[in-house]
Amino acid sequence: MNVTSRILFLMVLIFMLRTCNCFAQDVEAKLIAFNEAIGKEYEVSNKGKTLIINGFREGKLVKVDKINIYELDFETLKYSEEEQAVIVKCHSDLDGCVSRVLTQDNKKSYRNRLTFGVNGSDSGAEVVEKLNDLLNDMANKY
Repeated sequence: MNVTSRILFLMVLIFMLRTCNCFAQDVEAKLIAFNEAIGKEYEVSNKGKTLIINGFREGKLVKVDKINIYELDFETLKYSEEEQAVIVKCHSDLDGCVSRVLTQDNKKSYRNRLTFGVNGSDSGAEVVEKLNDLLNDMANKY
């Protein structure tokens, strides 16, 4: 490799590393914003393309939901006033794509949608917006 090739290679490598790091920061920032919007009843994190949702009741962990974001139908993301919840359906109605473990009795089940209970349509619209941003950033990164 001559000197010019090495310099070009290093420049491309630095650019790629900076771009990757920016996406990681974007997802982390979106997670923080989303967690602030949904309040203390949930704590959301990710491991790669898997979204992990810890659900709390009276400060105790009661459920853990896990979902591969590519199994969610982003087009169905909405706030339901009737249910007072933000809902995202799975692509397939046959098998549940959301894995839920109830921590008290360690029961595992599958759901056909991801649901976040929220109070009021104002906060519902905010949660929809922040979840949409988070899912799209994760889809772009992973």
